[in-house]
Amino acid sequence: MNSVHDLGFHPRVLTLTERFRQIDAEMRDLPIYNDKVVIEAIGFRPFDDAALLGVLLTPWFMNVIVLPIEPTPMDMAEVGRTVPVELPAGPRTFTIGGDEAIGLYKFHSLQSPVLGFTLPGQARAAAQRILALLTTPPAPTVQNAAENRSGAAAVDRRALLFGRRQS
Repeated sequence: MNSVHDLGFHPRVLTLTERFRQIDAEMRDLPIYNDKVVIEAIGFRPFDDAALLGVLLTPWFMNVIVLPIEPTPMDMAEVGRTVPVELPAGPRTFTIGGDEAIGLYKFHSLQSPVLGFTLPGQARAAAQRILALLTTPPAPTVQNAAENRSGAAAVDRRALLFGRRQS
């Protein structure tokens, strides 16, 4: 099921999946490998002005990926460093990864290993569901709605009377 946002055929996403298909041959004999899961790019869409965001699913992990549209040269000093990324659902911590074929990218692990998926399509459905949650802004709360209407935080009468601040 492709959405209007799915850029799974973008050249950068194709390079990413092709590279992980090459890595797949090295992973097959490891105990974390789930042969019921296939390598695929799920739900890739524009993110900021210079990147794509989606899920990379492999037989050994499920990661949200921020992939620069223009390849970022490989820099081993950056690999493994964590960085905050503001997603529509809120901030998440991503790790910088990469190799010579892909360049640098950011990833946030959703599941590793993926051994719990035993049915065809089960991992893909989970990836789609999680990506939808991460790319949807949180619903406004009553306090946020009051702030939006008045332009200022709603006044809590108890806090006003007893000198307590809202948290």
